[in-house]
This record gives sequence, C-alpha cells and structure tokens, in this order.
Amino acid sequence: MRAQKKSRNGIIGIFLMGALLVMSCEDSFELESPPENPWTTVEEFERSIIGAYGVLFASGHFRQAYSDYAATMTSLGDDITIANDIKWGYLRLTPGAPTRTELTDRSIWLMYRGIGTINDALDFVEEKGGNPYPELTAEDKQNSLDRILAEHHFLRGFCYYMLQTMFGETIVPGGANDQRRLPLVTSFASSADEAINPPIATTQQMWDFIRDELLLAKEGLPEQFDGSIHDASYEIRANKYAASAMLMRTYFQRGEYDLAEQEADFLISSGQFDLSEEPIEAFNKSNFAERGRETIFYLAYSDETLFPPHHLAILNATFDGGPCEFNETRMAETTLTRLNWMDEPGVDTEFNMEALRDKRFQQLMLVRGPNNSPSGLYVQTENREPILGEVTLWPWKYYRGPKEDFTNVPVIRLAEVYLTRSIIRFNDGDLQGAADDLNIVAERAWDQDIAGEPYTPVNAGDITAQRIHDERLIELFNEADRLNYLRGLKIAIPRGDRGEGTDPYDSDIFYWPIPESELIFNDNID
Repeated sequence: MRAQKKSRNGIIGIFLMGALLVMSCEDSFELESPPENPWTTVEEFERSIIGAYGVLFASGHFRQAYSDYAATMTSLGDDITIANDIKWGYLRLTPGAPTRTELTDRSIWLMYRGIGTINDALDFVEEKGGNPYPELTAEDKQNSLDRILAEHHFLRGFCYYMLQTMFGETIVPGGANDQRRLPLVTSFASSADEAINPPIATTQQMWDFIRDELLLAKEGLPEQFDGSIHDASYEIRANKYAASAMLMRTYFQRGEYDLAEQEADFLISSGQFDLSEEPIEAFNKSNFAERGRETIFYLAYSDETLFPPHHLAILNATFDGGPCEFNETRMAETTLTRLNWMDEPGVDTEFNMEALRDKRFQQLMLVRGPNNSPSGLYVQTENREPILGEVTLWPWKYYRGPKEDFTNVPVIRLAEVYLTRSIIRFNDGDLQGAADDLNIVAERAWDQDIAGEPYTPVNAGDITAQRIHDERLIELFNEADRLNYLRGLKIAIPRGDRGEGTDPYDSDIFYWPIPESELIFNDNID
C-alpha cells in the first residue's frame, strides 16, 4: 500500500490547510500572504471557539464526530451484540464482524479539521504575545480571553482523547509506550509540506499531551456560567467540572488511579451535581440550556439550527418518533445471563425480577419482541434478521425529550464519577468506601414498589469487583464506556457473545484501523 502513495495532500493535510488551496506536493510553496484572522476584538474571538464546537459536534447530516465515536466504541464492548442488518450496512469492526470505515473516514478522523481550527486560534494568540487585546482589564481578560483559550485546550484534549482511545494504543503502565500511530498536530500548517507531514506521536507522548491540555483547561475555566460576566453563548459549554471529569477519565486510562480519585473527589464534593432525580432526567432535556442534575457535560443537540441528524440512532431503540430500524446494539445474551435478567436469553420471553425492579431497565431500555406477538405484549416489535422471533433488550437513552430527535445528549454524568471512585477504592482496599459509592448509584435505580422491599445496601463484607463492574455496565450501557473502562483497569476484555474467553486489554483488535486515505497520503504513517 505504501507504494501506492500519490503526490497530493491527505485528509489531515487538506483540513489543516483550512482555506488554503490544495496543491500538488511537487509544487512546493510557502504562504507569502497568509489569511488575516478576523478576530479584531475579544467578542469576535468568541466565535473561534463557537466555530470549533460546530466543526467537532455538528459537522453535517449524519456526520458528527462524537455520535459516530460513541456508536463505534460501543460496538467494541462485550456487553452488546450487533444486529448486523445488511439492509443498513452499519457493520462494526468487532471480532467476527465485517469492517466498516465510512463513519471513521468522514467524521471521526476528520476531528483533525476541528483541531486545525483550534490550532489556528491558539497560534493567533501566541503570535500576539499571549494577549492580542491589551485594552482588556485584568478581570475582563480572565473572564473572556483566558476562558476562551482554556476552552480551546479542553476541546483539543477532548478530541485527542477520542482519537487515541479509538485509533491509538492504550497506555501500559511501566511499559515502553513507544508505538507511533497518530499525528499530533499542535499548530496550524504554514506550508503544504508541513500539512502532509505532521509528526507522529508515541503512545506516551499522546497521553501526556491529552493530560496537559486538560490541566490547562481546568486551570483556566470557571466553575460555572455567570451571565453578568460571560458571553451568553458560554452557558452550555465546558467549565472547570467538565475539564476535571475528562482529567479523571484520562488519569484512569493512564493507570494513575490516585489522581483519578482526586478528580472524582473534586467533582463529588463540589455540590454542583447529585443523583436526586430519576435516571431518565439526564436524557429528556430539549431546552438549550437545560441539563439533568447529574449531568456534568452535555451537547446541546436541542438546537435545531446547529445539530442535524446523528448516528446515536444506532444506539437507540427509537428514532424520529417510532421504532428504529437501523439500531444495532442490543444487550448481549452473555450479559443478560450474568446479570440474571433472563434465565435463557434467545429462548425466554420474560425478564427476571433483577431487571424489572431496576429503574434503568424501566426508563432507559426497551424490550422488543417478534412482530407476530400478541398486541401490547412488547413495547416494540422486531422483524429483522438475525433476531427474528426473539425477545431482545435495547438501549433507549437518546431522543427522549419533548423535541425527540432534538434532545440534549449527556456526555459525562455523576454516576460515572461515583462508580469510577468505587472501583479505585475497592482496588486500594477501601471496601466500605467502595460500597458507599456503589450504593449511591444502585439505590437510585432501585424501584421499591416493584421489588416489594427497600434497597439493601452493599457493605464491606460483600462488595466485589464484579459487582462494581456490573453496576457500571448497567448504568452506562451504550454510552461508549465499557471498553475504555476495562482498558483503564488494565484487565482482560471478555468476548461476550463473540465467543468464549478474553482478549488482552492492549490487544490491537480494539484499535480501529486508520482510514485508508490517510495511509496512502500521509508520508509519516507506516
């Protein structure tokens, strides 16, 4: 394939060059008159971060980086089984399943376009000596320019986190971590050669960069929106808590669990979030600036002018007001068996009390049955191969607000934070602390009316790692968490319905292939 390289720009080169003409590499050029940035005031500079959010999360019709990332990463978990409906062709790269790269080529890999937008803004400020608006008071600089810069660092760290966890290697504590797989682009290209020959980072370098970006974001972002000092557009964007939550995830992936626990402590002790609402309340908000009380960071997909349709429908039982015909990720039979939610999945037609008394089963999952079942027996009917005639369980978390398709999408929730701290405490020997954190999540999900009795707290004597794993699987089902959680713990990944046994957490079967176009055109990728 390397012999097929052509003398023209690759995907990264095209988008890093931005407004520049795409030229042949044989026609080497330098920018004699680079385009002038339009940010003559700090109010105009606010548009730079708004534009970055748009590029990254609202790229086009069914072309949105986060939703495609979530769909792809979810497909790699052992907790789901893919419908593999050839009609729609959304086949994932899971062991035993065909490869599909369209989503990665056209939206996820194109996060480098958003990174280019971010780099342009950061370069602009650096070229101006760190303060292009010297007329600002110190207070105004902190509340506007410094905040916008911190948001850029947050988004750049967020993007590289998604790219690394999908296309790159997981970090091995104490290992060499010297694999070179992904471009690490930190400035806007000034020439064609620079655009198509970006440096390729090692695994360690990439994870260090992600951490450092998020540290800058946490340091520079305010705790919350203040309408008296912040631009109105900032109300729905990342704040200090969002940066802390992404730092928690990053430290967890790095195997630096003490630091991940510190971020969890910060988030929980802040008092800004709680689990006082029903589970559905994180997923049913269709107002622009509305979030559930546990939601730490969300995407305002309720904005009909900004967000076109996205691929979270693949992870949802319904779409556009009715049954979704192209969703794929039903709960795996091995998972249903382990959770004791069904005695014999694939054969049984009823769920056990373990499922029925769980509010997440009631509110955020949907039972689908055969299309010839008696009317009203199942919420939705199923008429697709290979599950024709089976009673199956599907996620039902998205499009749940009054505006259906235009409903805000939570990206980070407090339940994840509690369960992250729970497993860290367990592994550190703090069994009661681990049980306390798990109980906060599990008790919220307990339906006493269905169960017929109050929730019985788990205690230090009966808490187990598997109990925490399973609670997290249920809580974050189909939220792109399962694979990253197990890889963060550095434990073997079960194969679920794909076969017996496990795979190493750092196995290359979990690394999504770099798009063919990039392999052909990027000279630095082997």
